[in-house]
Amino acid sequence: MVITKKLFTFRLFILIVFCIGYIWWLTSKDMMITQTQIYHVQKGATIDSISEELSNHKLIKSKIMFNLIGELFNYDKKLKLGYYEIEPEMSVLDFFEVVTNGRVATVNITFIEGKTINEYFQMLNSNPAIHSNLSLQETMNLIAIKEPYEGRFFPETFNFDYGESASNVLKRSNIMMQEKLDILWHNRAKTLPYKSPYEAIILASLIEKETSLDDEKHLISGVFIRRLEKGMRLQTDPSVIYALGEDYEHPLKKSDLNIDSLYNTYRYNGLPPGAISSVSYSSLYAAFHPDNGTTLYFVSKKDGSHAFASNYDEHRDNIKKFLSGT
Repeated sequence: MVITKKLFTFRLFILIVFCIGYIWWLTSKDMMITQTQIYHVQKGATIDSISEELSNHKLIKSKIMFNLIGELFNYDKKLKLGYYEIEPEMSVLDFFEVVTNGRVATVNITFIEGKTINEYFQMLNSNPAIHSNLSLQETMNLIAIKEPYEGRFFPETFNFDYGESASNVLKRSNIMMQEKLDILWHNRAKTLPYKSPYEAIILASLIEKETSLDDEKHLISGVFIRRLEKGMRLQTDPSVIYALGEDYEHPLKKSDLNIDSLYNTYRYNGLPPGAISSVSYSSLYAAFHPDNGTTLYFVSKKDGSHAFASNYDEHRDNIKKFLSGT
C-alpha cells in the first residue's frame, strides 16, 4: 500500500513535470517575428551568440529553449555563414533549419538602360542587400575598368546572394556588356567609322538617349554615321545635357549649346570622348547596323517619334511643322 502510494506520487510528479515542460515548449518554441527580415550568420557565430542577439532584439521567447534545441540537435556544428530570410510564424526549429541549409537569401538588382554609372553606383549604395564601402573610383580600380566608365555596364536584372559586394555586381554587368560587344564587333561591317569597340558604345549611348523606339534606332544610327563620314557635327541635345550635368534645367536652352565641353556635339566634331549613359542591346545593335538611307537630320515630333530629312530645307520644314505648330 505504501509502495503504491509512493509510486502514484512519483508518477504524478512526472506528469506534472511533463505538463509544465510541454506548456513551456508550446509557449517558447515559436519566435516573435512580425515581418520578414534578413538574419546574418557571421563568422564565429555560435548557438549562444545567436540566442543572445535574438533575445536582445526580442525575437525569441526563451534563450534557454533556444540553446536547448541547438544543443539537442548539435546545430552549433551545422551553422553556415551567410544572410538568411526569416519569416513570421517561424519556430526555433524552423530558424535552425534555415540557417543550416545553406540556402542564403538572394536579391535581384536591375540596371535600367539609359542611366549613368553614378546612378547605378548610388542605387547599389542605397540597397541594404549590397555591401559597398569603396568609392566609385576605388571600385573601378578593383575590377580593372579604366576611364571613361560610362557605358561599360550592361543593363539587365541580375540575381545575387544577399550581402554581395557592389564591385561584383558591376563586374558581372561589365562582363555581360563585353561579351555582347565582342560578338557585334567581330561581325561588324568594316566600313563603319569606329576606331575601337568603345566608340560603338559611345554612339549607341547617343541613340539610347535620342529615342526609346526600337524601330527608329537604326534610322538615327544611320544619321549619325553619315554625319561622321561627312565631317558634320552630330549636334545631339543629349550630349549637351550630359555635359551640363547638375546645371541642366529643362528645357534645353539655346545658350546651353555654348558650353565648352568635348561632350558638346554642337561645338566639337566627331564623337564625344565617352558614352553618356548605359545602352540597351537594341541601341548597341543599331550602332553596328545603321540605316543605309540618305537622311542627315531628325527632329522630335513630340509623340516620342521623329521626323527625318535628307537635306536642311526639308529639316527646317519639319521643325516648323512639329516644333512651332505651323
